[in-house]
Amino acid sequence: MGANDRENDRKQNKRDKAKAARSRRAAAAGEASFDAIDWIPVVALVEALVYEQGALRIGLTRDGGAFALGVYLGDDYATEYIKPAEDFETAMDEIAAAWLPDEGQMYHQRKAMRRKSAQ
Repeated sequence: MGANDRENDRKQNKRDKAKAARSRRAAAAGEASFDAIDWIPVVALVEALVYEQGALRIGLTRDGGAFALGVYLGDDYATEYIKPAEDFETAMDEIAAAWLPDEGQMYHQRKAMRRKSAQ
């Protein structure tokens, strides 16, 4: 197993753990609504992903019961699902930590900067 394989396995394990943590917290059903989102973490995640030459797609599942976030980074892609009962910002923090270098350090910096300028 080469160094790239080990790194890819490590990244996938982090993503799987983040997804499992979100699934454990999401117990309630309901309709997902873009009106309920704090957009600062979304914009910060987009900025950090674009800096790393990635992208974020955000939409709803077909039944409207959850947010569907497509995360693209290099050759990696996955759809992350966030149910309305989950803390959206915590889920975004976990996605940033799983997908971005340095546990999402740039994401956290951008989010803090945007929060400060919004005050």
